[in-house]
Amino acid sequence: MITKRHKYQLPEGYSLLQCILRARAFLKDPVKWISNNMDRFGGTYTAAIGFKRKLILTQHPGFISHVLKENHKNYQKSTISTDAGATYLGNGILFSNGAFWLQQRRLIQPAFHREKLQALQFVIIKTIKESIEKCPTGNAVDIYPFVHSVSFQVLLRSIFDIPLSPDTFREITGLFGNIQEFLFTDTNQPARRLLYPFTGERRSTARKTQRLRSIIRDVIHQRKSSGESKGDLLDMLLNSTYEDTGESMGEEQIINELVVLIFAGHETTANTLCWLLYLLTSHPPVLQQLQADLIETSLPDALTNERLKATISEAMRLYPAAWMTERVTLAADSFGPYTFPAGTIIIPFFYGLHRNEQLWENASLFNPERFMHSEKTAWAGHYFPFGAGPRMCVGNHFAMAEMCFFLHAFLTTFQLQSTGHVPSMKALISLRPDKVILNIKKRVLDKAAV
Repeated sequence: MITKRHKYQLPEGYSLLQCILRARAFLKDPVKWISNNMDRFGGTYTAAIGFKRKLILTQHPGFISHVLKENHKNYQKSTISTDAGATYLGNGILFSNGAFWLQQRRLIQPAFHREKLQALQFVIIKTIKESIEKCPTGNAVDIYPFVHSVSFQVLLRSIFDIPLSPDTFREITGLFGNIQEFLFTDTNQPARRLLYPFTGERRSTARKTQRLRSIIRDVIHQRKSSGESKGDLLDMLLNSTYEDTGESMGEEQIINELVVLIFAGHETTANTLCWLLYLLTSHPPVLQQLQADLIETSLPDALTNERLKATISEAMRLYPAAWMTERVTLAADSFGPYTFPAGTIIIPFFYGLHRNEQLWENASLFNPERFMHSEKTAWAGHYFPFGAGPRMCVGNHFAMAEMCFFLHAFLTTFQLQSTGHVPSMKALISLRPDKVILNIKKRVLDKAAV
């Protein structure tokens, strides 16, 4: 056990040799492995990732808040995640730090304000309605590919508001999927890098990155040459200027930000929706009550439906798309009994925080009512579905709007039934279900009620 190194008091945990011996178990099921260790070490523990460098993993709400909020200026994203991400997806706000990150955040954030998103609601709703008509029905349908496709279309149409050919859409989807798989493997299995000269994985991923950027560059050129104003996110970025210089964002940086927005935005939303459909079909009374509530309201009113928002919140509690994050200390710091040096990587484990029995009554139970009949102050300090602090997800309002509109349209169109299949968790950059297999059929409404 590691209890102390030099003048620092680190949490108990594992030495480098112990981590190496346990690496296979971690890679097989990282969420389960970390959760078991949280139980073993009381919610915070250390793991060595080098002879001198340490990770501290924690699901302690105060520690997480300290890192992401109260003392956030002493923390930034580590090069472990930013270097590879920036190499293959561009130096956008997800993979940048310091003054450059702050500059980009200030430029992009206004595009996601609630009033700006109102202009996109027509595009979001129209895309969802068109997609719902193509939803597969029948017994034992894996709904994940469909939901993933819809979420991707919503995001692309909101960014570009242009019809993409089926081939282009499939190509973009495939490129993003391949790049994400590579990034996760590269980050969590660094020894594989020794094989890249022989396997060609790095060169292949670089080519896919360039192809993706080329597609987006062509869209930007088409928009500029057309002189059209669509009111989409691309227009907002093209028309934005830096407050200190008044200059516009360069084309390559616009591409960086668009790639990051697509990368971070489509799969997280799709994963949350799929986990939610699994949870609802596994709890028929909750599903029936929500459907009865939604059938009485119009689709645009979905954003104000408290039961719907509470149901989404509960799904994000149990299956947070961002199941963990990471920060590195810029200077030595302390929290509670622990002290740790500069360069220590802190891993806030949101999945464990959201299922902590000491913080949530019947924590493992799917119960949307907990978000309907309590003040926000009762859970705000230990609920971070979109992260927390200055780096909180810039697209949180967009994601909530998309999920509300999709669920209203989907649940009022189809009758769902569980098949008994329990999805396996694929803990990649976001928490993905391997499959969500449901029985789906069109709803038959009482004509007298229509």
